[in-house]
Amino acid sequence: MTQASKDTLGQLLLTLHVSGGQASRAELTDRLGCGRSVMGYLLGELADRSLVRIDRTGGKPGGGRPSHQVTIPAEAPTVVAAQIQPDAFTVATVGLGGKILSRSTLPLRNPQPSEALDELCELMNQHVGPNVLGFGVAVPSPVRADGYAPAALHLGWPGLHLLDLLREHLDRPVAIANDANLAALAEHRHGAGRESGQLLYLTTGNVGLGGGVVTEGRLFLGAHGYAIEPGHITVDPDGAQCPCGSTGCLEVEADHRALLRLLGIEVPLQEVAARIEDLLASPSEDVLEAVHRVNTRLAIGLGSLANIVDADRIVLGGTLGKLYSLEPETVRRKLAERAFLADLAHVPITPGELADSVLLGAAELAFQPLLDDPRAFVRAN
Repeated sequence: MTQASKDTLGQLLLTLHVSGGQASRAELTDRLGCGRSVMGYLLGELADRSLVRIDRTGGKPGGGRPSHQVTIPAEAPTVVAAQIQPDAFTVATVGLGGKILSRSTLPLRNPQPSEALDELCELMNQHVGPNVLGFGVAVPSPVRADGYAPAALHLGWPGLHLLDLLREHLDRPVAIANDANLAALAEHRHGAGRESGQLLYLTTGNVGLGGGVVTEGRLFLGAHGYAIEPGHITVDPDGAQCPCGSTGCLEVEADHRALLRLLGIEVPLQEVAARIEDLLASPSEDVLEAVHRVNTRLAIGLGSLANIVDADRIVLGGTLGKLYSLEPETVRRKLAERAFLADLAHVPITPGELADSVLLGAAELAFQPLLDDPRAFVRAN
């Protein structure tokens, strides 16, 4: 077996995976740019490993050569994905094609890392079935290449060798990464970032703002895994205090806290998302003014990032997408003012498409070894 053969088999499985788990043989042949005989050989290999099913009964309208349909069968491998949030854990079983098959949510009852991780792992193990390859975990912290999470600031956790702690409780391969990075990867493969060459992604939820860059289909992580922490770009030196110790960071000037702070509203953490949704569903003049101020700070941050990243698409996930949709002209105008090159002023900006981008990104992390080399992870029948 040659390296090219191994890579091509993985590319074929990835192509089917990002197509939602189904495509015609002709579509796959065209996307991979290979011949019909090569495609037949590769599909045969995947079918022998129960990774695809080939339906040869279809045909073109009016007759002609059948257009075989290729799908991912129910018995194909799955993974368990987990998202750690400041107030809860969410765990899901995810199939190839990016389909969430089941999910569970557990409130974060104990703030101590050891007790919280015990509960998380117990929930993850409940999702393990015979076809589960491994686990992917999304963490609200930068994650070093060796699995060390130095700054889960919104959980109040100290620096932890998180990957080692999880491996003590899980009996299959486990990988972890920053939650916003993983959301970026999911949007690139299954959402608004599809087919972009250089994707810049930003997102916010209840607390904090993160993001990532996907370059030619792979996350850009830097030398140690810490690259692209957009939440800690300064957009207002005289702004709010950030948990990182600085002031006016993008994450405290453009997340839910910023909007609520501008409106003089205080609510418990578990009620923040619902309150934000209500405010943005039918915004008053006061809300629109607050949105304008948040969007201005967001655009300042985007301008700095665009000059560094040279993206060909910007995707705004979570509430950032909703804020942008309320007044896109503010963000576009400010970005144009701050873009070093004229081309950057015209980069497409779009809201994210995936409601479960972080979970799906965690699943991508767990699926990646299979997508890189299907032969190494699934035996032929």
